[in-house]
Amino acid sequence: MQLSGRNVEETARSVVSGFNPTSVASRIHAASHADSRALPRPVDPSSRERAVESKNFSWWADASYPSHPSNASRSVTVHPGTISWHELRSASPYASAHFIAASLDDECITRARGHSSEYSTILCKGLHVAGARRTERDAAPSWVTFIRVPDVDLIADMALQLGGRVDVAPLGIRGLDRRAVISDPTGASITAIAGGDDRRTVGTGTFGWDELRSTQPTESLRFWCALFDWSARPVLKHSDSQTIIFLNGGKPVATLAPTLPSEPRSRWLPVATVRSDLVEPTLHHALLAGASIRVAPRAHPVLTTLAVVVDPMGLEFAIGAEPVEQVAAA
Repeated sequence: MQLSGRNVEETARSVVSGFNPTSVASRIHAASHADSRALPRPVDPSSRERAVESKNFSWWADASYPSHPSNASRSVTVHPGTISWHELRSASPYASAHFIAASLDDECITRARGHSSEYSTILCKGLHVAGARRTERDAAPSWVTFIRVPDVDLIADMALQLGGRVDVAPLGIRGLDRRAVISDPTGASITAIAGGDDRRTVGTGTFGWDELRSTQPTESLRFWCALFDWSARPVLKHSDSQTIIFLNGGKPVATLAPTLPSEPRSRWLPVATVRSDLVEPTLHHALLAGASIRVAPRAHPVLTTLAVVVDPMGLEFAIGAEPVEQVAAA
């Protein structure tokens, strides 16, 4: 269902304290009809920069958030050819991790790693959802998406033969934690990993789905299906006929959709999944806390509704309803 200004206003008015229907609904309407030059951009005022440094995230505490059921999230086994983990990389990883956790009614913990580094983890009811790691200050915020494979070195060789790139050559111990970063011909990258944890948290309040948004969907489709032995299924009985579902062993594992003018490049995006009746409230919470819209809410064949937002630190992520089909990692 395409969200209108009226039902956005009515839903948010009942669940979000301090909601300004004019400003938020108009931002969604504008994003639905604007090109990339007119879209709102992330903001990072000095007060938020100070909050990042002090790890004080009360600047979005006035935006109340919806709750998800305590038994909705679940840990599942990840089989080869299935996405297993998401890690955000940012100069302000704590701020982005806490922003996402607050938007999903999750929690975030940060622990020291060695003498000079820290690692933040988003948790949903005690289950690991995603990680956050600091990058250099001049590096743009981004996501690292991990997919389990039986042989990293073989996947890297195949990627080159299929016309892709190996951005980071295979490293690590075979069978324990070996990985490589692979990009398709359009520039969308994913990290292939063998060994390590073989479980993923899915359900509401998690990153329970993934979407590849590509500038050249045909090239991306050819490359990833050949690389991971996936099959694909077009969505013919849906208003969004441009979305394609990737299948691993016959079960949906991710979707492929063309980019819009507001999107700068091809990339894999994690989707924060919530109950279908909480998509709009979750989106409104993110907007009230300072996020901007990159892709306005639109109908989706697997997630019912999908939107892409950018947090105040410049990190983008998608929001959608929990998948309506049985997926490979569930």
